[in-house]
This record gives sequence, C-alpha cells and structure tokens, in this order.
Amino acid sequence: MKAQLTPEQQTRRNRRVLLTVAAIFILPLAAAHLVLRMGWYEPGVSNKGNLVTPEIQLAEDVNHLMPNKWRIAYVVPQQCDEQCGNALYVASQLYHALGKQQDRVRPVAIQGESSSTDLPSLPADSTLVYVRDNELSDALSQLPTNSLFIIDPVGTVVLWYPTSQDRQETILKGRDLLSDLQKLLKLSRVG
Repeated sequence: MKAQLTPEQQTRRNRRVLLTVAAIFILPLAAAHLVLRMGWYEPGVSNKGNLVTPEIQLAEDVNHLMPNKWRIAYVVPQQCDEQCGNALYVASQLYHALGKQQDRVRPVAIQGESSSTDLPSLPADSTLVYVRDNELSDALSQLPTNSLFIIDPVGTVVLWYPTSQDRQETILKGRDLLSDLQKLLKLSRVG
C-alpha cells in the first residue's frame, strides 16, 4: 500500500514537477539567446564570394561581345604582373575543373585600351577567350582590381573573388569560385 504524502511533501513534489516542466521550455531559449549574443552562430550564407553591390548589369550590346554562357571573367589591368598571371591561370583551369558542366561556362579575359598586351603564357589546353572592348572594361571598372568574377548569360555580374600574388592562395580562392559557380549552374536554367 502506498504511503500518503503529507501536504508539505505534496507541495514540494508539485513544485519539482513545475520547475522541471519550466526548465524544459526555458533552457533551450536561454541557450539560443546565449549562442546568438556571444556570436557563436554563423548565419546560413552559402556563397563564398563577395556579392556585387550595387548590382552591375551589362548593356545588351556589350554582353553580346562575350560568349553566351556563364562567364568566369577577369579584367586585365594596365600591367599584367604575377597577380594578373595567377588570375588568368586560375580562370583557365577552373573551366577544366567543371567537368560535365564545361559546355555551360567560358573563361573570359577582358581588355580595355589601357590593358596590358604583354600577357603570360597559359597552358596549351587553355580555353580562355580574350575580349577587347573599352565599354565592357569601363562597365566593370567598379569591381576591385585584379578580381575574378562570375557573369551570368544575361549580363549580370553576380559574385567577385580577390586574387593574390601567391599562386596557391589564388588557387584556393578559385576553389571558392568553383563551388559557388557549381551551385549557380545547378540552380540556373539559363546558359
């Protein structure tokens, strides 16, 4: 037979149950608040490149100068130094890293009238397309110098990626570009 609880014991038992139920709801909220306040949570940003803001939309006549595909682009500066050579190399190699998606993408080097014509040699299998046009070069002058960027087939510059004097560092940034480009190609129906 069960022993009867005294009113004091019953009150303690009820409080314990109430505190347990309250803790079940309050502790997760307190933990979430702590995580947010301490900065331990990283928001769900999946792109690794820098979003182009304000948006750059190329004019239709300028956009048609480049292949009608997704473009891995680079604006050739006045002097093509080591950083320029690294960017051109990575742009041409990213094309090969795309595998079966290669037919949807084309690497492009954009040259204005002030761009260097003394360019480094690239591997024999490079498919880099050189486009020489001042208007196109000027339209992209808002982007950071020596950066690789992704242009969609409609002419919107989507993301940009910094390059470096160090080839390995530029290759790592190229991997970021490849990752973002593969996501864009998966989600895109154009190009």
